[in-house]
Amino acid sequence: MSTPLCFLNDHFEPFACAKVHVSDLALHRGYGVFDYCREIGGKVPFLGDYLDRFYRSAAGLRLEVPMDRGQLRENIFHLLKENKYGDSGIKILLTGGETGDFYHPAKPNMMIFNMPYHAPDVSFDQGVKLILFEYQRFLPEFKSINYLPGVWLQPLLKEKGAVEPLFHLSGRLTETARANIFLVNKGVVCTPARDILMGITRKHLIAVAKEYYEVEVRDVRVEEIFSADEVFMTGTSKHVLPVIQIDDAVIANGSPGPMTMRLMEEFERYITSH
Repeated sequence: MSTPLCFLNDHFEPFACAKVHVSDLALHRGYGVFDYCREIGGKVPFLGDYLDRFYRSAAGLRLEVPMDRGQLRENIFHLLKENKYGDSGIKILLTGGETGDFYHPAKPNMMIFNMPYHAPDVSFDQGVKLILFEYQRFLPEFKSINYLPGVWLQPLLKEKGAVEPLFHLSGRLTETARANIFLVNKGVVCTPARDILMGITRKHLIAVAKEYYEVEVRDVRVEEIFSADEVFMTGTSKHVLPVIQIDDAVIANGSPGPMTMRLMEEFERYITSH
């Protein structure tokens, strides 16, 4: 199979040939923003939401996107048409640019990647384990490329049989490295309200959940997760993923709960109409 097509700055080229200079601030300081969405059956659900967040993140890090939304959408769909995956991942990346002093942002490099989608290697039927980790991301409302804790913790996650760290600070839960967290207790669905990345799947899952259950968006204390009836996480690649263990504590009976399973099913139906 030929190498997929990607977009770099002002042109399309084979992914295998795409290059930026070694002076890019993304390499030297981890400075840049990105977003990731999925092509599902030839469609891109919630694309407008992802583009909103990408432009918001770029503005938050004071990086100028070198094209307007219309151009960006056009470039994305050109890649989908040329690569012909049908089910794929789309990553938009804006770096800090090629800088002379390796510190101050310059003209950003803009990239769009379209690669085959590979489902997470997790059990949606059995659920997954998380480990607590005390940490608060800087500027959490913006989707920066800085994933230092999540990457650094990979050996520990593997050792513990966990898929993600669950961040908390001062007794308050926030998010995982790559997903939002939800708790279910006494029929109420709740999720942290602040100091998080406002996930696109989170946004739409809340809308789905409100059709069937009471939903609370508020501060969530760490201790609440250990007494929860159900826990799940949401994300672009995961959609809705049950969590059945936090550190050494098993959630409820150690199996995905009925509300989580229903929300998984309802979200899959919901996404087909968007």
